[in-house]
Amino acid sequence: MEQRKRIDIPVGTEVRSSSRVPIDGYYEFFEHCVSSDCSPSTDERVTYLMRGELVPRCKRCGKRGKWKLKDARFETTPDVWRKQTDYVLANVRGDRPDLPLPRGAKR
Repeated sequence: MEQRKRIDIPVGTEVRSSSRVPIDGYYEFFEHCVSSDCSPSTDERVTYLMRGELVPRCKRCGKRGKWKLKDARFETTPDVWRKQTDYVLANVRGDRPDLPLPRGAKR
């Protein structure tokens, strides 16, 4: 049996908005890229992101910011499954509901 390599990303790794998430886990917003008087609430500061997703902007003001990896873990709750399925369908497989199905495809 082949052993898979684990990606070792240290806790505290900083990522900026609009870049890709390096590893699944909880990320905490800690500062804006440009000066701002916005201060997000505790609920808006912490979010769960999956590897490959785009790092979001500030949830309160919409400006770009810096996020820090708080806890690297792979969540397996139904809410995350639903979010992951939507993400995979939209970004990985490239499903497009606006395009017609190929001729002979089952609906």
